[in-house]
Amino acid sequence: MMMRHLTTLYPAAPYRFDLLLDFLGRFAHPTLDVVHDGAYWRALRAGDGLALLRVTDVGRADAPALAVHLAAVTGAVDEALALAELKRVLPLHDRRDFYGYAAGEADLWAVVEPLRGLPELRSASLFEALAQAVIEQQIAWVAAQKAQRWLVEWAGNMIEYGGRAYYAFPTPAQVAGAMVEDLKPTKITFKRMALLIEVAAGTAEGRLALEAMRGMAAEAAYRQLLTIKGVGHWTAVVALERACGHRQWVAHNDVVLQAATNRYFLGGTGRIPPEQVTATFARFGVYGGLAAHYTMLRWVFEKYPAASDLTP
Repeated sequence: MMMRHLTTLYPAAPYRFDLLLDFLGRFAHPTLDVVHDGAYWRALRAGDGLALLRVTDVGRADAPALAVHLAAVTGAVDEALALAELKRVLPLHDRRDFYGYAAGEADLWAVVEPLRGLPELRSASLFEALAQAVIEQQIAWVAAQKAQRWLVEWAGNMIEYGGRAYYAFPTPAQVAGAMVEDLKPTKITFKRMALLIEVAAGTAEGRLALEAMRGMAAEAAYRQLLTIKGVGHWTAVVALERACGHRQWVAHNDVVLQAATNRYFLGGTGRIPPEQVTATFARFGVYGGLAAHYTMLRWVFEKYPAASDLTP
């Protein structure tokens, strides 16, 4: 099919789409959010099929505008649903209140200012967010990316365009149908493979109403996730951040956040205790979760090279 313009979105300024592309370009193993030809590409479920959407920047940081094109489809696609899903994955948040607050806190502003206007991304579903968080438990970030990429390629929910393959995340039924042995190429522990399958089976069979949790109050959803054996504070917080944008909590037991907090706020090197992470962000009140989020993002920009920076 011919690429077709669907709509133009107008986020609140400041909005730095170029920063988002830069950020995604630092992923060693891109899976769902793909940067190619100066655009953001995402395959999304929309009805019974997949829609491949291409998003480009047609505005400025102080007058942002995003052109959305439908590049390709497989199966029966509801275009209105595809757009709704894109707005879920690429929400048009207004963070001016946070930036205003951060500008009054010197150490926080030193972290946030270079990332001012960076768009946020969301997972297409809570199952997707939780499954990815389970894979990332106690594993290096690059290794987790590789495992996630293997999983989406294994499931094969794919749409082709221009000689490239773009993937949607596996359905709960697909993962539930796997055996632990099938997931060995992820190179995560057998315990986490079993947890991934159990979460998928519970979701597919209706015993675990993950998508209903997205409509719950944040604290209620958090408590529900903690009832799943193998899901602790870090996994629940990360899943709810990615799927719903809830930032009431700080993932204080994240080893990267422990090191980043030490570097940017305490001037040290190495990891600090979880209690010290909690205390650091507690002084930012309701913005503590966002402050921690930007601290992690700043670490990614500093520690992981962009694709253009890599030597062939």
